[in-house]
Amino acid sequence: MHAGLFHEQFDTTVRGPNNAAMRLGLALGACVWLVLPVAAGAQGLPNPAMPMGPNPSECEIQAALLGTTGPNCPPVAMQRPAVPPPATPPASPPAGRPAPVTVPPLPEPAAVPAPELRAAFRVEFDFNSARIRPESRAILDKVAAVMAAAGNTRFRIVGHTDGVGSDAANLALSKRRATAVVEYLVSHHHIRRDRLEASGMGARELLLPDQPKAAANRRVEIVNLGG
Repeated sequence: MHAGLFHEQFDTTVRGPNNAAMRLGLALGACVWLVLPVAAGAQGLPNPAMPMGPNPSECEIQAALLGTTGPNCPPVAMQRPAVPPPATPPASPPAGRPAPVTVPPLPEPAAVPAPELRAAFRVEFDFNSARIRPESRAILDKVAAVMAAAGNTRFRIVGHTDGVGSDAANLALSKRRATAVVEYLVSHHHIRRDRLEASGMGARELLLPDQPKAAANRRVEIVNLGG
């Protein structure tokens, strides 16, 4: 089961071209994006997959943020590697012939680290503000339900903006909006504050580097930090 990325409407200026992008983003609403562990791109950053559709379920959010789903979710088929057959001992060489040279097996390859569990959510805010719009609360309520069932697992909320505006303004706005998401989860759903942290990346990790003004760059990511 694939889980997705939801993107936040970050706006930092009232310039004409960005106003049109903002109105288009508000009309599109929330969307879920799939994150896959793929090869790094030209900037050394992972390349996310394309959008998969709106309104993800709690089961999809669980799969993205926890790597598993609850008992009431549809089953997810897990592909396991085949178990190799037991090795057959070599036959004894005939009398008078030297024993064959035993070549030691090659060392096992280093274990590949598990992909980072993370998902990006589109959360609408008032223009140039950290006030969460009412239509975005439903998706945060689903995120909170997943977090509440995740024991002591900690999460980082990361804000991202597009490339419009100064670096300082983008960093400040992305951090304020990430903090607003943390405050919503704490105040409305009683997620322990020590399980959450907020950070802002501004425009330093654009999802679409060749389209710095694209709405897809404006997003909030939630990263699983473990227990």
